Amino acid sequence: MSLNFGEIVEPSTRAFWDDYDEEAVDEEATPSSLEWIWYSGQEEANGDAEMQKTLQDPFHFVIIEGQKVASFVGKVLLNGQCKPICQLSCGTVSVFHLPAEKLLLCVSEELDPNMFGQVTQRLSGWLDAAETVSTISLQPAVLYKGLTEHEQEKVCFIKTLTAGRNMPDDIGLLDAPNVITGVAAGVASYRKFNGKKDAAVYGCYLDSVMLDSVSSEPILRLLKALGVPCADRYELKFKTSSNLYL
Repeated sequence: MSLNFGEIVEPSTRAFWDDYDEEAVDEEATPSSLEWIWYSGQEEANGDAEMQKTLQDPFHFVIIEGQKVASFVGKVLLNGQCKPICQLSCGTVSVFHLPAEKLLLCVSEELDPNMFGQVTQRLSGWLDAAETVSTISLQPAVLYKGLTEHEQEKVCFIKTLTAGRNMPDDIGLLDAPNVITGVAAGVASYRKFNGKKDAAVYGCYLDSVMLDSVSSEPILRLLKALGVPCADRYELKFKTSSNLYL
């Protein structure tokens, strides 16, 4: 741009550009609404009718969340013979229905803190109807404050907010300043502030996000104590990613 000598050029004001910046931020921050994708066999089913089927009898609602937890649950739940009845449109949350056990199991791999509230809201129908609710949150052990020497030697240890009946003896109480976060925290808060029976909250602290036959043992014991039919043992099968040594 050519300028003449002595010409006054007024700079553009920040207020003008801030308006555009705020509009852009609002557009990015507005998340798409979450919807359930229901399945009946291999076909998509009617959501209202399918949800009513899960609400006909009293049931225990169990929510388990963590990184890479979906493959673990898919293999150990009824020895891999159980398939989800629905999945959220975000692709990170699915629900299993086990009518014979009067159990509903939700599996979440959601990591975005902005989505925890929305996921909890989409679970509200079951949270309102469930007789009892239990949450299991898988977390890295390095996040736990105040580890004892005995706990530092373990590949997995479990803490709970409140002591319950028929729980494994190796589960201790969660000490301050440690807290439960994620969908598990949202579920516990929803039950508490809607006048329902408090949810049982468990935190499983792992030395690795990849579950194996050793680190999964305490989790399998907890699942069985909660009435979840699962395998006695979990074996992690590695897939060869390189032919270098073949």
